[in-house]
Amino acid sequence: MYYKVRLYHTRSNNMERYIKDKNTGIVYELIGDFYYPCSLVSPSNFNLGRYGRLKERYLKTYNKPLYYSLLLSGEPYSYLKEIDCSSIKMKENIINAMAKDLGITEQLKANDMMQLVRKMNNISNIADEIVLNEIIYSI
Repeated sequence: MYYKVRLYHTRSNNMERYIKDKNTGIVYELIGDFYYPCSLVSPSNFNLGRYGRLKERYLKTYNKPLYYSLLLSGEPYSYLKEIDCSSIKMKENIINAMAKDLGITEQLKANDMMQLVRKMNNISNIADEIVLNEIIYSI
């Protein structure tokens, strides 16, 4: 589903900075010679984490209809924030479960720190790949 965006071209210098379309109710802002639709949500209010930014880039590149429908609904950053939080929780749960299954204990930490670091880095990379494939790069 694609959305038709209307751009208004102006030639006069005394045009209003903002106009509202009577049919759709969308507010347009004058930038240069054209009126562009105003964004409903300011992205500066949200701090997206790694997974939220990755999902945003994925949607912009591979799923433009969903990305633009989120933009037009005014909720792209709440959706991306939710994706970011759920991805972090999923990664933490996977790391804890895999560490428990592999028998990583405080004894291993005391005996061989480098082995512990190797195993935990391996688990972290596996969990990261699972999160990326299951949440970020899926529709």
